[in-house]
Amino acid sequence: MSSEKPMSSESPDTPVKPLQDEPRWEGVREISNLAVPIIIGMMSWTLMQFVDNIMVARVGKEALAAVGSAGIWSFLLAGMFIGTCSCVATFVAQSIGRGRPEESAHYTWHGVYFALFGGVAALALWPLAPHLFGIMGHSEEVTRLETVYFQIRLAGFIFLAWAAALTSFFQAIHRPMLPSLVAIGCNLLNAGLDYLLIFGYEPLGIPRLEVVGAAWATVIATVANALILHAIFISGAFHREYATRAWDSIRFQWRKLRELVRIGIPAGLAMTLDIAIWGIFISIIVGRFGDEVLAAQTAVITMMHVSFMPAVGLNHAITAIVGKYVGAKDIPRAKARAYTATRIAAVYMVGMGLVFAFLGGPMLEHLFDSGPEVVRIGRVLFILAALFQGFDAVNIVISGALRGAGDTRYMAIVMFIAAYAFFLPAAAVFAFTMNGGAIGAWIAATIYIIGLSGILLHRFASERWLGIEIFEADSEPRPSSTAGA
Repeated sequence: MSSEKPMSSESPDTPVKPLQDEPRWEGVREISNLAVPIIIGMMSWTLMQFVDNIMVARVGKEALAAVGSAGIWSFLLAGMFIGTCSCVATFVAQSIGRGRPEESAHYTWHGVYFALFGGVAALALWPLAPHLFGIMGHSEEVTRLETVYFQIRLAGFIFLAWAAALTSFFQAIHRPMLPSLVAIGCNLLNAGLDYLLIFGYEPLGIPRLEVVGAAWATVIATVANALILHAIFISGAFHREYATRAWDSIRFQWRKLRELVRIGIPAGLAMTLDIAIWGIFISIIVGRFGDEVLAAQTAVITMMHVSFMPAVGLNHAITAIVGKYVGAKDIPRAKARAYTATRIAAVYMVGMGLVFAFLGGPMLEHLFDSGPEVVRIGRVLFILAALFQGFDAVNIVISGALRGAGDTRYMAIVMFIAAYAFFLPAAAVFAFTMNGGAIGAWIAATIYIIGLSGILLHRFASERWLGIEIFEADSEPRPSSTAGA
């Protein structure tokens, strides 16, 4: 690797002071400058799902239960491709950190190519949808709606991953406001389409499509998001700085795809495993306790998105920041920024946990008109969610730091073992064997989240990731660090 000086947050090409000499709040400022626009964009996508679920709830509890369950499974199958494409940020950030910004567009284009391949492959799952939801034990109407919603969402898989690659590029070059503004615009489009397609609009001859309308609104907004981002990516300003339209950037190269896949596939697998865990938990374990329980869980998780999406924004920001400093061989600063971002996320999520514990019931009553039993169950789930909020903050942010360092394989292995050897078996035992029902299953989830936070934090602090080289031609070891939490 090259021996360029560390880079600043203001510009990828500006040298910075040693860590011990920088201003007291410099880390907070750097993280905030990158994370706040990302959080705005993430919150806009959360708002999109929030609006979807509130509108669908007006159709009926079966529709709300179906959208919550099928939404998880559609995102699960997209997760492998989205997670892999999100590692574009790791390559772009480390390329910039080591003074080779011209490589950024190369890896971004290969993220797009991977998205195209994955999206086409996903369409083969269309005929399997009835079988997937048929084995979950839900009511006949919920199963029918789940199947239809899932099949329509398959059409947007290419564009979900495509947008993930481009968003990662903009975040890694410290231009996060661009994808955030595009996301806000596309979510406004989604909200308008939700209203028109779910409930219909006679003056325009639009029929009432209900769950089908919600699915198509999401797909159309997703397509618009990817195409607008790509138009910006190849625009004159970014072409002049990063050669985004140059043939050498666009040209398919097996080496770059191989590098992206080597680091990205474990990240995509970890993301898929995480979503699969919750898909099995929500649809197969908790879903067997009836439509009211499934609807209550959907409402609670929708509200929880408000708490963990800012942490997910910090996850994306810290991936770019850690990647940049690892590329520049500034390991102490990479670790210090990760710990600062973790503290910020923990304070916010603990505060949201208190809101859930004390105000969860009233929020359910006023926002989700699905009956008193749904509210009763939801109150208890909110209390359990409040217990693990701070620990989930550690999981979300530190996983982003490990991804920025290229330590994706470890996360995939840990996720698999922790989830399938402990969490899901424990959830099944607590729910069925011990007759704890949905509450018992959520107790197992709480224990799992707390335990996982300790494992990931120990891994990052141990610096076992220092020997990982994401670029095939690199072999020079990274310096060690004594930076602490």
